[in-house]
Amino acid sequence: MKGLITICPECQVKTELREITVEFERKGIRATMSGIPAMVCPNCGEEYIPGEIGGDVIDVVSRAIDYLEALLKRSEVRRKELLPDQLTPSPKRLELALAS
Repeated sequence: MKGLITICPECQVKTELREITVEFERKGIRATMSGIPAMVCPNCGEEYIPGEIGGDVIDVVSRAIDYLEALLKRSEVRRKELLPDQLTPSPKRLELALAS
């Protein structure tokens, strides 16, 4: 894979290929995506996601958050109609998982 960071720029230790979990928060919605391949420094823990993978992850999560925001708005109106006396806020959490 092109562009892999094989030596940690922070501490000059050889990095290792691992799967990581990335957390995002946008528009008040938190999203977690697991199974992302990245080079990780075993010394300092810095994680380096290859550019092409990072761009794809950001695109997928951004689209999912936009879709979820629209869904939450639509369901909030319906929830208020069905449960007018309930004051609990609607959920704003999204979890994504990659599977091979």
